[in-house]
Amino acid sequence: MGDREMVDLDLKGSVKLGNYLKQLRVGYGFSLRKVEEKARLAGGEIDNSQLSRYEKGRCYPSFDKLRVLADIFNVSIQSFSDIVDLEEFEELRPDTEAFEELIAIGNREAVSGNYAEAYASFQKAVDVVEEHAAGAHPDDDDDLSGQMARARYGLARALLRLGKLTLAEAELRNVLRLGEEVDRGILIKTLLQLTNAHAELGDRFLARLEAEKCLGIAREEGDTHSTAYSLHALGRIGYEDGDFKGALAYYRDALSLYEQVEDGYNILLMKVQIGSTHVALTHYKVGTKLIHESLRLARQAGLRRICALALCELVQAEFAQKSFEKAKGFIREVEVLAGSEVEEDRYLDLLFTSAYYMWEIAQAESNPIQEKIAFGRLKYLRSSLERTTPEVDQFDAFISQRKSRENLVS
Repeated sequence: MGDREMVDLDLKGSVKLGNYLKQLRVGYGFSLRKVEEKARLAGGEIDNSQLSRYEKGRCYPSFDKLRVLADIFNVSIQSFSDIVDLEEFEELRPDTEAFEELIAIGNREAVSGNYAEAYASFQKAVDVVEEHAAGAHPDDDDDLSGQMARARYGLARALLRLGKLTLAEAELRNVLRLGEEVDRGILIKTLLQLTNAHAELGDRFLARLEAEKCLGIAREEGDTHSTAYSLHALGRIGYEDGDFKGALAYYRDALSLYEQVEDGYNILLMKVQIGSTHVALTHYKVGTKLIHESLRLARQAGLRRICALALCELVQAEFAQKSFEKAKGFIREVEVLAGSEVEEDRYLDLLFTSAYYMWEIAQAESNPIQEKIAFGRLKYLRSSLERTTPEVDQFDAFISQRKSRENLVS
């Protein structure tokens, strides 16, 4: 690639980043000078003319300035990198300018697992609505708000699947800011996705608040499916908080509702998670039997994600019982199912979990070579994983403690 092409790519990236910075600033109701004042209070130097150039895409902020801006707008610095990464999907935008067609294409691509294409279609739908809004009559505002809610909700779902959790959370907040114009169905789905985003980012307090809010609205609307999703989410949050008995109650209520609406995928997922909760309560026989039954049915249905998840839960069950050889056998199966040459098709969270238990087993068996291999794999996977799990939290804590010990020695 020539120098001219590199300049063009940099310019496009900075324009996209600039648009994001402006969206954040306007969303907070800050003037350019207000951001300058906040930067000074945060110990940084960003004058309003600099910020204006960043927003217009004329140049990139330095890392230190991005760090200050991340603090001011309460976003992770990773979100700035994610914004530039998304530039590569611009060429996937459909040719059509018709809003309903763009939404249909986005939904179709999402169902097919083509999340980059879904993102590109929903992003173009957002742009189309914004262009129409610029010259619209005030009487059209309600219709445009409804369209924007649908487009941004689809965009957020695609971002979640692409692992851009912070950006997804921001888009979901944009849907809620549209207020009463948002259809109740979209509102419920938005709250559910916000619950997922907060949980993936490790903020279980906010995740619980969103799930409880969603549960109340779903029950008011008589929406059985969304009520089940909400109960499911509350069970997951309880499980990660260590409230296994509370999680089991939520899971059982959710399973009953999934069975009412004949949601086969979530029935199997729920049974796997009920089984893993029994394991956490040391009810190993009951838990592993339920997981094995669900694994058999998921294999028959060709549900790869549930199969890989069930195998991960069996790894943890066998590890807890110190059946290391059985655990290693399940780990090998997870590696096959969760891995893929196509990055978007990999289940990085499950690969991380299987690598984590291989690392733990290597330590328990005093196998330094396998321990080193597993540790290197964990470091590699961690760098690509924004979401949090109990295993991610434990690994991060280990790294933090090791760094503290090294600093004390030095």
